[in-house]
Amino acid sequence: MGGDAGTSGTSGHVSVGNWGRWGENDERGALNLLSPEAVLGAARALRTGKAYSLAIPIGARSTPIVGDRPAPQRLTLSGPGDEEYHRRLGAADGVGANEDLLVLATHTGTHMDALSHVYSGGAVYNGHPAAGFSPKRGASRCGIEKVGAIAARCVLLDVAAYLGVACVSPGTALTSTELEACRESQGVEVRAGDAILVRTGWMAALGGPEPPVGFSQPGLGLDAVGFVRDHDVSIVGADNAAVEVIPFDKGVYLGVHVELLVRLGVVLLEHLFLEELAADRCYESLLVVGALPVSGATGSPVNPVAIG
Repeated sequence: MGGDAGTSGTSGHVSVGNWGRWGENDERGALNLLSPEAVLGAARALRTGKAYSLAIPIGARSTPIVGDRPAPQRLTLSGPGDEEYHRRLGAADGVGANEDLLVLATHTGTHMDALSHVYSGGAVYNGHPAAGFSPKRGASRCGIEKVGAIAARCVLLDVAAYLGVACVSPGTALTSTELEACRESQGVEVRAGDAILVRTGWMAALGGPEPPVGFSQPGLGLDAVGFVRDHDVSIVGADNAAVEVIPFDKGVYLGVHVELLVRLGVVLLEHLFLEELAADRCYESLLVVGALPVSGATGSPVNPVAIG
């Protein structure tokens, strides 16, 4: 189980959630649960060997835009019109190279939230000061580069299917009771260190013939944090823009982000594509994902791969 709020931390401050559990200098949070033994156990769960990409396409028109984050852009650095440049470098006629430049916010499209992404009470995870973030260097602690390579046993909770709907109603705050009931109906166990991916159907609806109007969407409510904490989960992902419900549950701004990122040290995966996993009823898999190790970044685009 995770640490309890109110216990004494190793650094002398009052501990919150998992603060101090892996030492006062820890910057990886619940990812510390992913020991080599845990990864070997996850690999033993493989049944079909089928690999599923959980990322959505990146494009100026195909990627959902959230808030004031700009649309991603693919720009051309070189192409067939630049053959003269390549000839000057010694290329034969008809030989060249095509190259791109990508411009996108780190929290656009399918991405991972670093533990430095959200702060509360002037601190990010483990009590590290939020003031350690600077415009020039980014996060001094808990940046995305601290995540490292991730391989974990992964459990898909297909809540939309459990509730018998194509998409959970926008604005619905999912509870621990619903997540537990979904888990039980699927006959799958959630173990310490697991990643859980919650399918609401919102991403599929967004790309459907009648996409939802407005930005309201289903997601985890504050009550669902208990499910994550009690199962000692390392990663939480969902097929929506924020993992948590929008509008925020009980009007608490970024409430679930604060509970998971700041207090429990659980990284988040957002804008996941879970339709193929759900169609195959692949409720248990090996999740492999790596973030771009950008020093001080608060998040990173990712292409998570689940292997059934």
